[in-house]
Amino acid sequence: MLIALTCTLALASPTLDEVSLDVAQAIWQVEMARLPGTALTAWLRDPNPAVRRRAVVALGRLRDADRGPALLRDLAADPDPGVRREVAFAAGQTPDTAKLLLDRWAKETEDPVRDALAVALGKQGGPEAVPLLVDALDTRQAEAAAEGLGRLGMRKVEGASGDSTARALLASLGGPFTRGHERKAWALARMGLTSASADTVARLEQVALLDPVATVRAWAVRAWAGVASGPARAATLGRLVEDPDAGVRIAAMRAVAKSCPPSTWPLAAGRLGDQEDPAVRLEAIAALGSCGAEAREVLSAQFEGGDALTRATALRALVASGAPMELSRWTAPGEPLPVRIAAAESMKDPDALLALALQSAEAPLRSAAAGTLLGAESPRLSDLLALVASTDPLIAQAAADGVKERPDPTAEKPLVDRLARGDLGAPEAATFVRALAAVYATGTITRPAPGAAKALQPWLALPDVRDELTRIAPVLAIRLPDPEHPSLRLPPLPEVLSVRSARLFTDEGEIRIDLDPEAAPYTVWNFARLADQGYYDGVVFHRVVADFVVQAGDPRGDGWGGPGWEIPDELNDLPYDVGAVGMALSGPDTGGSQWFITVSPQPHLEGTYTVFGRVSYGMRNAWAVQQGTRIEKVVIERVLWSGS
Repeated sequence: MLIALTCTLALASPTLDEVSLDVAQAIWQVEMARLPGTALTAWLRDPNPAVRRRAVVALGRLRDADRGPALLRDLAADPDPGVRREVAFAAGQTPDTAKLLLDRWAKETEDPVRDALAVALGKQGGPEAVPLLVDALDTRQAEAAAEGLGRLGMRKVEGASGDSTARALLASLGGPFTRGHERKAWALARMGLTSASADTVARLEQVALLDPVATVRAWAVRAWAGVASGPARAATLGRLVEDPDAGVRIAAMRAVAKSCPPSTWPLAAGRLGDQEDPAVRLEAIAALGSCGAEAREVLSAQFEGGDALTRATALRALVASGAPMELSRWTAPGEPLPVRIAAAESMKDPDALLALALQSAEAPLRSAAAGTLLGAESPRLSDLLALVASTDPLIAQAAADGVKERPDPTAEKPLVDRLARGDLGAPEAATFVRALAAVYATGTITRPAPGAAKALQPWLALPDVRDELTRIAPVLAIRLPDPEHPSLRLPPLPEVLSVRSARLFTDEGEIRIDLDPEAAPYTVWNFARLADQGYYDGVVFHRVVADFVVQAGDPRGDGWGGPGWEIPDELNDLPYDVGAVGMALSGPDTGGSQWFITVSPQPHLEGTYTVFGRVSYGMRNAWAVQQGTRIEKVVIERVLWSGS
């Protein structure tokens, strides 16, 4: 069957409302190569509004703080509302655009554009945006204004997390049900409310207990738990832990973990037999860890008689409760891997952790031990240097990052020696270059280590460490090649647009994902390429956070791994509602092979993590995924794409 696709990214023929393949491919190349925003100037001025819209999308993804604001300002009053809406979204991704957004808020009349402006003000605005968004809670921009307020609160902008803002959100929450109803509750949960009037606390409690929408109740529990106190808190929690919705029960368990006086811990213990959702039981075990000695007997029973995940969760909780534990005993090879990882993550003995990080045959245990060691408040320099020499490149990279934060001249030779082995990929080598630059910047090295210049030679063209290389060059008497813009070889758009869906066959059953190559072409192509190669076959879901996400895509099984390359973000305004598929990151433009499925709405991820698909079948199976659930195979489905 031959199917012609029509989309905003690339279209079959260049008409007034369309973008030709050649133009779309050229804009995409600029975007993916992360060239300066001025490289898009001709398309930003194109008479075709579809071309301007596509160019603005690319500009927003560049996040060009130097040129972006001025280029966006030139288009802020564009006659095409679609262009103006893309400008608003792009401004939300671009630093130093608050003044532009405030100016457009005062002038814009189109609702879709005002919605985008409200959200963008949450990302880039300051205190002056708070009253504007509060006033908009009772307008057609209510949903977007609530999201903007939640984002201002997440950024700790003055006035966004106060009682008056919470009261305004609660007052508007009482209106007719719309999707904005959920966003207002989300804003209350995410705004960081730490103190509130008695009336506000009472109203939050009422919403948490009685709202007809389970998602709203769960978010209200989170907001209420941050400000509620006193004897009545336990009574309310007693009702919340019996809520028919698992998400609300999970939120209640986390509220118990936040504050667990003696009268509260039996509430968590009572959920250990939760038969409807295993995640609630695990959250109850974790909550008991904050309840002190009173809960230890119950936790010990869970640790002694549970399955591997239950035992691992109980071990962490026992340590959190202050129970004396001989943790090295539980890292022995005879124990289940989840228990061994939990023990390593709970250990305080740096010598034992270093031995595990360097000697364990299992990557997840190495990573757990190294992560605990490096996450200490002040890791020993000797430990950092020992890990720099690790045969595990990802552990060596993490240690080099630690050296960068506390540079010492004795670190120079270990860094150089590890680079000289020649077994690091570009992302790991870039971290080593940054660490070396930090060491040389101390000014304490008068004679570089032998072989330093040679070890750096293969990496002199790395564009993302150009500044560090410039500082190193005089010290090592090396000449840098002329700077080049980063390049990324892109596939032809018809090849990308032919990708339609993915079928994941897992231990829990099939999960089918509709992929979106129009919104995130390179991300979809990269995912499909890996799947075609069998990369995901046999991989487990290594990260499962109850009522949040399930995450997979790492053959190591510990969240540290990837394909050996990183891909640029393709941020878009697609919603992170139930079943959204997003690319996992460790910072901007660091995607690779790991991805996640949201098992509940998560608006705070929007515009931060690339959405590239959505579950179309098997969401019940996705909800059933637990840590360790295996992906047997991923099959990519395509259509023939026809275009001129």
